[in-house]
Order: sequence, then C-alpha cells, then structure tokens
Amino acid sequence: MRLLVLKEALPTGGAERQLTLIVRNLPAYWERRVWVMSGGPFADEIAADGYRVYRAPRRSRFDVRPALPLWRVLLEWRPDVVHSWDWMSTLAALPVCRALGIPLVDATIRNAAVRPRGARQRRLSHAVSTLVVANSRAGLEAWGIGARKGRVVYNAFDPARLRAIATDGRERVGGAGQPDGRRRADGGERSGQSAPCTVVMTGRMVPDKDFSCLIEAARRLDRERPGRLRFRLLGDGPERERLVAEAGDLRARGVVEFVDPGFEVLPLVAAADAGVLMADETRNREGCSNAIMEYMSCALPVVCSDGGGNPELVLDGETGFVVPPGDPDALAAALSRLVDKPDLARRFGDAGRRRTLEEFSIERLVRGMERVYWEALS
Repeated sequence: MRLLVLKEALPTGGAERQLTLIVRNLPAYWERRVWVMSGGPFADEIAADGYRVYRAPRRSRFDVRPALPLWRVLLEWRPDVVHSWDWMSTLAALPVCRALGIPLVDATIRNAAVRPRGARQRRLSHAVSTLVVANSRAGLEAWGIGARKGRVVYNAFDPARLRAIATDGRERVGGAGQPDGRRRADGGERSGQSAPCTVVMTGRMVPDKDFSCLIEAARRLDRERPGRLRFRLLGDGPERERLVAEAGDLRARGVVEFVDPGFEVLPLVAAADAGVLMADETRNREGCSNAIMEYMSCALPVVCSDGGGNPELVLDGETGFVVPPGDPDALAAALSRLVDKPDLARRFGDAGRRRTLEEFSIERLVRGMERVYWEALS
C-alpha cells in the first residue's frame, strides 16, 4: 500500500513529531513518502531513515507553483491514500485526488479552538476530505465534525526519548522512566538532602500559553512558602521578553528561571517534580497536548487548565489536577497540595506514567491511523 503524507513544513513541533512517529512505525507493507514545501529537522530525520521526502519550496506566501510538483508525484506514483496535515496541501492535492479516486485524510484539527484566521480554508479542507482525524474529541466538537466523517486518534509518546536522555550528565532515566535520585514533591531528595520542589511549564511562549498565570501563582506561593518551590519556564517565542520582565522580581530571588531547552526538552522535564500547562481560553484550547504527555511519561503529577482536550489526558484527582483557566489562586492551591502531600504527588505521577504507556503508546497511534486509512480506502 502506498501512503503519501503532506505537510507545509517539518520544523520542531508537536504535530511534526507525531507525523514522524507515524511514518517511522507503520507496518512494512505501507510504502510511505512525504511531501513538504519546506524542510526542517523532522524532514531531515525522515529522509535519514530512508524514506523519500519531496521538497517543493514556495517563494512567497501566495506562491501556487509547489502544487505542480505535487501533482506530478500523485500522477506518477499513484498513492493509495493521501494524509494531509495542512489545509493548503489538502486543497493543492484535491484536483488530482478527485480525478484518480485517491482518498484524502485531513489532519488539520490539532487543537480545540476555531480561530477566525484560516477557519474558512480549514472548513473547506474538512468538507472535501474523505475523513477528518483529530487528536481529541474536543477538537472534533469545536469544528462541528460529526461521527459520519470525524475520527479521533490520540497522540503518542515515544519512550525511546526517555531512554536516550541524561538529566545532568550523571543521572539517567531508569527503566521505570524516572531519573535516579529525582527530587520528591515534598522538596526532599532520595538522599535526604533538602531541595525545593521544581515546577516546569513547557511550550512556545505565545499568547495562547498562559505563562503569566503560572508567574502569578509562583509569586503567591513564594510569599506563602518562601524557598519551598522554584519554577522553570521552558521555551522561547515572541512573548518571552515580556514574560521575563513580568517575572523580574522572582528571577532576582531565584524563584523563576527561563530556559530555552533547544530540540529536546525531556532532560529538564525529567528533573522536575510537577508539570503545569495553562492555556488562555480566550485565545486557544489545547488538543492532545504533547507537553502533558511528556510530563506524564516522566512520572510528574500534572496541573493543567480545564478546557479543550486537557481533561481527556489528565484525569482530575487520579493523574493530577484540572483547574479553571486563568485562575492563579486555583493553580497555587493545587501545587500546594502536591507539596504538602508527597505520597499523593507520587501516586499521581505513577498513574500518569502508566496511562501514557497504555493509552498513548506508539502502537495505539499506528493502529488508529491504520484504521482511518483502511476506512478511507473502503
């Protein structure tokens, strides 16, 4: 069977990581190739694995010429299924797919918010596709995709990332997925040495991610529990400079630290005690958050904002706490409970790790996508 995967670009990102997992792990009877308009780290990884990657770069935003080499690939290679991750590539492939009877699978729903910009094009992409696959139920509901056409295939976490990381050059993630000597949520280390509880939040620093809510919660907790917690904000983006200024007083006291983790964030996540993901619900709702799966895979208890696909990942009171969005008091209270009850934090973390391995495995991701492909073919 021939599968052609379409993406505008393959830079460092959650969707790009999921696409790469699918391409790498489908059974051998799927011959797969990838078409992109620009490359990126994941395009290079896929090519290094021996899969054909077509590149058709655009010279401007409205350059339609990349459609011509895409049509040639479709006409010459004749894939059985086309899996498109962007509305532009869907619409570019549509004429030839319709002419040749090739089913189109749309994967443009990756969060649970309908933004005005590009919404009309995405709705058109959904309408012309054979099936629409989203990574959360909340995503399908937000876009009004019903059971006739909509399917949910949750993201997966690659456990090989855990085996490959080192937390500080000495400690490595062990077989249980936790770094040897990792700090407990009560602020103590397994060696008995006192240390603050480390809270991380990862993500691109854009208005969608509510880092400001975590900064305010950190400020309140620092007043109430001086020296008990420290916060690492991991990421980069256009909001970083503003956030650094906003947290100036906390940075000066060593309570908040900003770190650009580069390509791989897991070494810093694995060394923490709790993971936070707060979203600005007025701007965005998460789908199946890769950041939350990274927290859970490292056995961190999770505190996240309610809304979107977050409650589909984090079971409130079982793997962490789901709190109202934009509420620093609720966030601070949840983190306080984890500090005060280390056994609860450890239980949440262990349950989250088991849930990641069982419910969000690569095998489940691949089986789910295969079902979608076969259904589209039928």
